[in-house]
Order: sequence, then structure tokens, then C-alpha cells
Amino acid sequence: MLKLKIKGGVYHISFHKINTLNTLVADSLREELIKIVSKPKREVVLSMNGINFIDSSGFQTIMAVVSQASKIGSKFRICDVSQDVYELLKLMKLEVMFEINPVKAKEYSSIVR
Repeated sequence: MLKLKIKGGVYHISFHKINTLNTLVADSLREELIKIVSKPKREVVLSMNGINFIDSSGFQTIMAVVSQASKIGSKFRICDVSQDVYELLKLMKLEVMFEINPVKAKEYSSIVR
């Protein structure tokens, strides 16, 4: 479900073969992402490339990961957000909770540092 690459100490995560964050994938996704952000001072960038819809379970998953990262002292950001998903994130007022960047993940690695 997820692909992980570590570049310059930054954990870059992308989705593999899914285009929707919904009830069907939320629990396993939450477990995987929380494992990754649960190390102190870890920098994690989640690419939303290919994701075109998020339901309430998907939002809860993102918020659980943001909360865990904040507690531990890790940084969690998302990038490659489609316009539709970005509008949903804004509607839920999540853009004030954590960093959402529309630039591509490969460009983002130079911004993170």
C-alpha cells in the first residue's frame, strides 16, 4: 500500500495502487504511518499523488498521524495534493493543523531542509 524512500534523512512516502483514502484502507494505513512517524525528530513527507478522494476515515487517519508526530516531536507534511483533495482538506480546516504543500515530492526534498 505504501512505498518508502529515505533521502537525506527525510522519509518520503507514496501510495502504491490506491487512489482513495477510505474506510477500506484507513486502519492499515494508520498503523503503517504511525510506525514511521513514531521516532523522535523524524521528518516525514507523504505524497498524495494519485489520491483523488478522502472520506471521514481517511481524515481521521491523517489526524491520528499528525497527532502522533506532534507528540513525539517528528515533522509530518503532505505534498502532491490534487485540487479536489486540497479543497476537502481546506473545508475540514486541516491546512492549519499541519503543512500541506502542492509541490512535487522530488522538489519538496530541497524545501524540507
